[in-house]
Amino acid sequence: MFTMQVNFIIACTLIKLIVASEICDAGVQPEALEETVQRTSPLYGLSAISNDYLSRTQCNEHLQLFRVGVRQRLPWALKMFDASASLEPGFTFGNNYWLGNIDVCDAVDKPLASHTSSHLPHNMKAELLTSVAPFPVEFRIIYLRHNSSWQADPVVIAFATRVHVGLCVPSSCAEHEIRSLMETYLASDLFVGNALYDMNLQYDYAKDLKLTAATFRRTSFYLCCLFIATTIGLTIAAGMTRSTAAIKDNNNTKVAVEAQGLSESTAESNTTIEKLLLEQQQSIGVSSFIACYDIQANWQHIFKPSKADYTFAALNGIRFYSAVSVTVYHYLMFLFNGTRNKLTLFNYQVHVGNVDVFVDIFFTISGFLQSYNHFRNVRMLEVIRQNNLKQNLVFIGLHIFHRCLRLAPLYFLTIGIADFGAQLIDEVSMYHTEHKMNVNCEKYWWRNVFFIQNFYDHNDMCGLWTWSLACDMQFAVLATVLLFLYVKDPKRTKLCLSGLAVASVVYTYFYGFKLNFDGSLESTFVFLTEIYIHPLARILAYISGGIAGWFFVKQKHLPFTVGKKTQQFISFLITLVFFGCVFKPPFQTLSPFISTSILLLERIIFALTCSILIVANAHGCMRWFFRLFETVVFQKFHRVVYAMFLLNPLITYALPGFSQSNIYANLLSMVAESIGVLVVLVLVATLFTLFFETPYQNLSRLLIIQQIKKKLS
Repeated sequence: MFTMQVNFIIACTLIKLIVASEICDAGVQPEALEETVQRTSPLYGLSAISNDYLSRTQCNEHLQLFRVGVRQRLPWALKMFDASASLEPGFTFGNNYWLGNIDVCDAVDKPLASHTSSHLPHNMKAELLTSVAPFPVEFRIIYLRHNSSWQADPVVIAFATRVHVGLCVPSSCAEHEIRSLMETYLASDLFVGNALYDMNLQYDYAKDLKLTAATFRRTSFYLCCLFIATTIGLTIAAGMTRSTAAIKDNNNTKVAVEAQGLSESTAESNTTIEKLLLEQQQSIGVSSFIACYDIQANWQHIFKPSKADYTFAALNGIRFYSAVSVTVYHYLMFLFNGTRNKLTLFNYQVHVGNVDVFVDIFFTISGFLQSYNHFRNVRMLEVIRQNNLKQNLVFIGLHIFHRCLRLAPLYFLTIGIADFGAQLIDEVSMYHTEHKMNVNCEKYWWRNVFFIQNFYDHNDMCGLWTWSLACDMQFAVLATVLLFLYVKDPKRTKLCLSGLAVASVVYTYFYGFKLNFDGSLESTFVFLTEIYIHPLARILAYISGGIAGWFFVKQKHLPFTVGKKTQQFISFLITLVFFGCVFKPPFQTLSPFISTSILLLERIIFALTCSILIVANAHGCMRWFFRLFETVVFQKFHRVVYAMFLLNPLITYALPGFSQSNIYANLLSMVAESIGVLVVLVLVATLFTLFFETPYQNLSRLLIIQQIKKKLS
């Protein structure tokens, strides 16, 4: 009996313990879940602390409804929770994009129509798509700053310490309320990321992704609309003029034939012909101006096949290939916005090519063509010799004016579109832009007007990619002056060129030592203003191209003979050196002296190699190398290269700028996307060349022809 009582007591005790354990677990699990959600979800964390800091406000009421809804697992509340960001994987490799999901947030505010079949089995809850919150919600991006040492941080603008946090919040919550709650939440160390990675997150600002009317009141928007409308109007007028001219030509031909038939018997025919000629002469000024915008003639000009015996056909292909390469590199640069694996993308950039020297190919070609066109024009050289200083200064001014007339319209239009587009993206994009082009253009637009933006800090530049156009314009102006001076005084011109070359070397060494340049891509990005975009850092390529152009015109052959085998060996060696400079592998960090010396040698060797290749092409040598660049594809689109160069950053920047989610950069997807970017770029560049570049080239030619006619008359 005693044994039975003991067993009964033990059994009762076990039952009590089990029941107590179940009761304890039932109480602990919700508490543990509550704490976990508070520490991982910023939105839920804000709702947890809002009672203490936003009591008796509509924002707090809605946040508490959300909190209760999550506890009760209501569909709209779980969607709101799911749409908001939490700590994303990849933080150590630069992933600062915790964007949440804006589409799910929209589904919290508005029901989605179900397009699924009712006759097929589905596991999802019926209210998942149709359930909406009892209050309006909107998607916002909160930008935070961190100073964690647990994240890879190459000194590149794309690796900024700014965390993007997407939250689906009640519309009743004002920006200052969210700011106050977020600062309190971050200071309380509730967020697990703060504790795990020592982030020390600080609130920066918030964005509601809504477009404001102020964007369309920018001066750039008005100027672009005015310029585009004017150009389109003139294009329409040119089309109408072409139709009218065709009718008039037929009528004039009939009148002339009739007048010629009567000329044997009457003198009135002479008066008729004279009247026709007078009317044509009076209307030729306006009609010739409008004809510059003739879309049919301009289209034929853009795709006009090159002459079979064109000396520099390969240069067209090289310029097109170079524009494609620059576009791909800009695509990689702007892909940093929204990329989860930034460090991997940065390593791709390190190995993609030698950016320090590649762009010199444009300057070498430009210098060669300017020098070649100058020295082959014997009549112009004679005029320069006969002119006095004042006349030559006017002549130089005309040269510069016509160059600006050909290049400036499309350039200014691109800057205007870029300024407006940057403001647009700044308002509606999820991603923060570290380089605020819209702010820079508002302050420093005048630098671009005078082509001097590369003399200033690259962080303040309006259109960072336009530095090379500024360099090219500065080199062209300087080369024009030196070429005119060479006709008058060759010795002093050679001294000036030598002085510029020495100044470039001294400048590069000076800043290489001063900035401790080590030759890495990271150093190039940091010291972009001094090492990369300054005209003294780039002028050697233009000088080399100019000397090559002079050599080709003045001295057709070398003073010594070279055998065929030696020529073949030199051609292969030159090609190897050319591609070796372009695809030079990255090297380990070296001393500033060695790194600067290597940089200078690369630039000098690459410029000389490009010059030799250009001259070899002009002499018909190395056909095996240039045959690819002389193909129809390269020749067809070489006239849109300038527009490609100007427009490619707009397209490559818009891709991530208007994206609503972060991406994972991998080689296959980047290759496919870059091909698509190039196709779109060529199409857009063709349209811009047709409407906004070719007409002003025609206008420049028209003015030159009229000047020649005045001199002859």
